[in-house]
Amino acid sequence: MDVQITNRQSVIQIVKAASSDIIGTLGGDTFSFALGLMLLHTTHSAISFGLGSIIYPLVGLLLVMPVGNLVDCRRHKPLLLTSRGVALLAFVGYALLANRVNNVMALAVVVLTILACADKVTSTTYTASIHELVNDEHIKTLATIEQAATAGIQLISPVLAAALYGWIGFEGIVAVEIVAESLTWLIALSMHFHPLKVTDEDAADTDKTQWEQFKVGLVFIRRHFTLFTIVTIGIFLNFLFSSIDVGLPYAIVQTRHLGNARLSWILSAFAGGVLVGNLVLSVLPRFKNVLVAVLRLAMLLGVLIGVIGGLFLVPISSFILVASLIGISFIIGGVLAFVNTPMSVYMQMTVPTKLLGRVGSTFSTLLQLALPLGTAFYGFAFQKVSAGPIYLVTGIVIVLYIGGNYLAIHRHASAEQNTPD
Repeated sequence: MDVQITNRQSVIQIVKAASSDIIGTLGGDTFSFALGLMLLHTTHSAISFGLGSIIYPLVGLLLVMPVGNLVDCRRHKPLLLTSRGVALLAFVGYALLANRVNNVMALAVVVLTILACADKVTSTTYTASIHELVNDEHIKTLATIEQAATAGIQLISPVLAAALYGWIGFEGIVAVEIVAESLTWLIALSMHFHPLKVTDEDAADTDKTQWEQFKVGLVFIRRHFTLFTIVTIGIFLNFLFSSIDVGLPYAIVQTRHLGNARLSWILSAFAGGVLVGNLVLSVLPRFKNVLVAVLRLAMLLGVLIGVIGGLFLVPISSFILVASLIGISFIIGGVLAFVNTPMSVYMQMTVPTKLLGRVGSTFSTLLQLALPLGTAFYGFAFQKVSAGPIYLVTGIVIVLYIGGNYLAIHRHASAEQNTPD
C-alpha cells in the first residue's frame, strides 16, 4: 500500500523544491550568460550564445527513449542525486581544465553536453517523482510556485550575470556555480521521497526492449485525446513563439534602432507577466476543463501576436510602440502562465506515475526541439520580410489552428455521447 503524504510534509517538500529550483536556475542561467560572454570575447564567434540552444535539444532527442525508460524503472531519489552529482563534477572539472585547454570552444561543447545529459535525467526524474513528494492537493501549488520562481529569476539573471562577470570574472562565476550545484545536491539529499508500490506488471516492463518500454508511453499519449491534443498544441505554440525570441530583438534593435535598453524592458515584461500570472493562478481553483481553457487562452495568444503585427504596420511613435509592446508582452506572459501550468498539472493528474518518465521525457523533448526549428524558420523569415506581416500572419495561423482544434473537441465530445455503453 502506498504511503499517504500529509499536507505538512507536502509544504516542506514544496519549500525545498522551490529553493532548489531558485538556486539551480539562477546559477545555471548566470553561468550560461557568462559562458556566452567569455566565448564571445575569446573566439569572437557569433555562435557563442547559441551553443546551449543547439546542444540541449540534440541531447534531449538522443536520450528521450533511454532516459524515459530509466526513470520509470529505477528509484527516483538515487537517480536525482546521481544526475545532480554528475553536473557538479562537470563544473569542478571545467574549473580545473579551463586554464589548461587551448581550445575553449571544444571544452565548452564537452561540458555543455555532459550538463545537458545530466539535466535531462534530472528534469525527467523530477517530473516523474512529483507524486512521491507531495499529495494531489499540492501538485498545483508546487507547479505554480516553481513557474513563478523561474519567471522571477529570468527577470534578474541577465543583470546579475553581467554584474558578476564584471566583478569576479568568469572563473569566479564558475566557482559560484559549483557552490550552487553543491547546495542543490544537498537539498535533494534532504528531500523525503515516498516511493510508490511496484506491481508485478511494472517489474515485467524491465524485461522488455528499450523500444517496447518506450512505446507504452507513446501509445498512452496517442490513445488519450485530451493529452494528445495538449501535446500537439504545446509543440505548435513553442514553434510559433520562436517569432518572439527571434523577431523582437531584430525588429526593435536592427530595424527600428530603438536600442538594447528598450528591448530589455519589453522582454522583461514577458517574465513579469509569467510571474504575476502564476501568483494569481496559485490562489485560483483548478480548471474544470483544462483543454477548453487552454484552447481559449491559446486563441487569445494568437490575437495578441496579431496585434503586435498591427503595431509594426501602423505609423506610430517609438514611445507608443515600446509602451504598447511592454503592455502586450506583460499580458502574453500572464496568459502563458495560465496555459503552461494547467497543462503541467493535467499531465501529473492524468498520466499514471509508472509512465510519467516516458511521457514527460517525450513531451519535454518535443517542446525543446520545436524551439530551434522555429528559430531557424523565423530567423530566415525576419531577414526577408518585415516584422508586421510576419506577426500578423503568425497570429492568424494560431487562431485558425486553435479554432480547428476547438471544433475537433466538440466533434469528439459529441461522438463520445452518441457512443452506446
